Amino acid sequence: MTARTALVAATAALLALTACTSTEDAAPATQSAPSTTATESAGVNCDDAPQDVVATALELRLQHSRQAIRDDVVTCTYDGGGAVVRFRTGADAASFAEGRGAQEHVEDVPGFHDEAYRATTTRGEVVQTVVAARRGTVEITVTSGATVDHATRLVDTLFARL
Repeated sequence: MTARTALVAATAALLALTACTSTEDAAPATQSAPSTTATESAGVNCDDAPQDVVATALELRLQHSRQAIRDDVVTCTYDGGGAVVRFRTGADAASFAEGRGAQEHVEDVPGFHDEAYRATTTRGEVVQTVVAARRGTVEITVTSGATVDHATRLVDTLFARL
């Protein structure tokens, strides 16, 4: 078989294969854009809580972040320090109270944004601090091994970035 014959045969095989593939699964050209979640339409994501800002405020050594979005909640987790920043859009007093009720050892933080609380949980020898605050319809919760003061400072910084 010559090189030219081999090339013609390969091209014919490729054309035959292409002709056999179905185009029914292809999206129509007029397909509408996928619907956005409440957090996407509010413009909240982990870009609002970059690793360097979070690490500096909490005084922790953190590495890259991972983002998870579910309905109206964006969760940012950071490697190396066990820190989590959670944004919730569409928050109100009732939903904030519900989140507060799920915490242990809770204290209100009067005068901090529209409403706020702090909590401490202990799992074995690991102590986690939670600071949550709501301003308007956005709730920010910071969970980490940092102090309450550091977590509170981070919440302030994050609200200023929104």
